[in-house]
Amino acid sequence: MIISFNPAIFQTQDDDMQSILADILIELLENNHFIDTRSIKSIFFDNDNKYIFNQNKIAQAHFSDTKRQNLKDYICKKINQNLTQLHRNHLTHLIIGTNPEEIHPKDAFKILTERSIIIVENGINDRKFIEGIAQKYSSSKERRSIYVLISNAIKRETIEFDNAGGSGEIQKRIQYLMNALRYFNIYKYKLVAIFDSDKNFDNDFNARKYKKLIEFFKNREISNPPSENDISYEDHDLIIWHILYKRELENYIPLEILFKKAPLITQDQKDHLSSKSESDLDFLEYNKNNNKIGQIKIKEEFPEMFLGDFSYRLLEQRCEHHKVFLPEANELVSELEQILLKIAKII
Repeated sequence: MIISFNPAIFQTQDDDMQSILADILIELLENNHFIDTRSIKSIFFDNDNKYIFNQNKIAQAHFSDTKRQNLKDYICKKINQNLTQLHRNHLTHLIIGTNPEEIHPKDAFKILTERSIIIVENGINDRKFIEGIAQKYSSSKERRSIYVLISNAIKRETIEFDNAGGSGEIQKRIQYLMNALRYFNIYKYKLVAIFDSDKNFDNDFNARKYKKLIEFFKNREISNPPSENDISYEDHDLIIWHILYKRELENYIPLEILFKKAPLITQDQKDHLSSKSESDLDFLEYNKNNNKIGQIKIKEEFPEMFLGDFSYRLLEQRCEHHKVFLPEANELVSELEQILLKIAKII
């Protein structure tokens, strides 16, 4: 996340407020977030660019000598580093202050320190899907620095995966997390939900499974059949969420990787799958009865395939026929990039 401050907050005489501001500044030393130093240059430097924050009451009362020096080194290093437009486009920007449109320091500290959560139907297997695509796109030409941030957050476990246990339980799990003390009042900044569509064809919508859930996200009724806005995340929705375009995560595996990672698959089985169109493969239900790959443990082995050594370009090709428009980049991107860029909003 990108952190800015309303400079007026540093004029507070409230000891508790000063203490939480000190905690926020110390947290920034961990380098898990970015700071827009333009917002507070006047707090740290005088008109001659001399560092003056050591004389501030917050530094005097709430920092040890070592922490004061560490903060000085950090600020002096960051003050002339410009944030890239890529970061500004895709990372959440928090303005810390006490005005109505700003984030109160107490909430800001929680946002910066609590782990972010990706709510999925199967925590173990779906994690491999997300982790795999983050790894792959970390070598892409566009937006690679954003995807590296996600991949690193997964490795450091500053993002965790929460097992909802099926589509019918997602709403219950989100409601629980929203009410939990650690996410109370900050869930918009910390939670993402990603789940299968279970579609049988392009314009299909499983109203029995998902109508109530999506109405929960949007706090309104959706039409049946739903409009494009009904089944897409919008900024004013309860939390960030994504329903897969394809039937399930298994449908995102390129056939080339499936054939390579399933050594027992026969030529007849390969021919059977290769004869299908990209759209057919999008909504195919992989199971032992209708797709002749019964020797594969689908729910265990397919997610593992995303962690294999192959190029993100194969994933791009698999999603080439259903790209989405990305307003902040003013271009069409694959759905997998769209998913990653939603996750980037909570890191």
